[in-house]
Amino acid sequence: MAWFREWLEGSGGEGRTTARPTEREDERAVRRTPPPAVTDESYPGERLGLPEQGPGSVATLGRRGAQFLLDAVLAGVLAALFTYPALPQNWSLLTWAVLMVVPVAVVGATPAMVLLGMRVVRLDRPERPGVGLLWTLVRTASLFLVIPALIVDHDSRGIHDRASRTVVVRSR
Repeated sequence: MAWFREWLEGSGGEGRTTARPTEREDERAVRRTPPPAVTDESYPGERLGLPEQGPGSVATLGRRGAQFLLDAVLAGVLAALFTYPALPQNWSLLTWAVLMVVPVAVVGATPAMVLLGMRVVRLDRPERPGVGLLWTLVRTASLFLVIPALIVDHDSRGIHDRASRTVVVRSR
């Protein structure tokens, strides 16, 4: 479980020991700079280079929870429209998955995220819209289980965000 704790804390595996590191590993170790230490005064997103408040800052967990519920309700309503007069049953899950994958992959926000002023950005390319299909599928599959979204680090990123190399930020 130590590897999981290292991955969750973002240490990147510095604790690994090998018999003889390769030259390339030595170069990476020299170039690697540790992120700023997490202190009581630090704010979510500081280690990622994000502002403390305003556009581009990390979205709060309350706002993200409201977004999740709004998207779930919207998916249920849309599925009910297609299955009326019967109940949507599992069609609402399929509708929810489509609402999470397509808009996030293309523009980086679900309908509820747009309404609440949030968007998903990839850490390696924050200026480009959309997350990409592969990372959105990874993110949605882990978000479907709900529990990975509840296990957050200091930067308010759930396991689903860490797995997809994303962060949810405020857009306004």
